[in-house]
Amino acid sequence: MSNEETDSAVVPASGPVPTSDTQNRLSAAREFAGEQYEKIRRAAADQMENVRRYTQDARRQLNEGWDATRTKAKDLHRAGEEYVKANPTSCVLGALGVGLILGLLLGGRR
Repeated sequence: MSNEETDSAVVPASGPVPTSDTQNRLSAAREFAGEQYEKIRRAAADQMENVRRYTQDARRQLNEGWDATRTKAKDLHRAGEEYVKANPTSCVLGALGVGLILGLLLGGRR
């Protein structure tokens, strides 16, 4: 084999040479893909901001509701204590009656 034969055997055949039209279309496709990526990225960022705002509002409303419920429960507890202190006999007799009724209802089912 001569040098010319080995050189031509080693060099791979090149594919089709891109034309300027193909390069322009590839460039346009890359630009379009980049624009679409940016639109999607901005939309995702906007949605994340909406979710963050929504969760902050929900957390604030839950905290306000919890505070109001806790305040009402404390007020009811204090009112209950005051009623029991003011009417101890009727409270004890009422609790005894409720216990007796529950005992009869649940104890007779054996």
